[in-house]
Amino acid sequence: MDAITFLPPTHATDDSVEHDLAEVDAAISLVALGLATRVRLVGLSSPEAVASTGLAHAQEAGVGFSLERGESGAVALTLGPSI
Repeated sequence: MDAITFLPPTHATDDSVEHDLAEVDAAISLVALGLATRVRLVGLSSPEAVASTGLAHAQEAGVGFSLERGESGAVALTLGPSI
């Protein structure tokens, strides 16, 4: 099992979409820097709202991106592995 690395928040915001995108960008950085092979984000406020921008950021960084919807309807984003 990979060690868990916590990154400090990049900026404080009340906007849930901005917060979710910051989480996606942090996950992309973890994979791009080789600190994680894959990061799965669950419990985001608006995962569908950040999916297109997150995909663009992941592609730019050479990191895999996938969106999965569970049986309950919950959406999870998986970043990684590096491409």
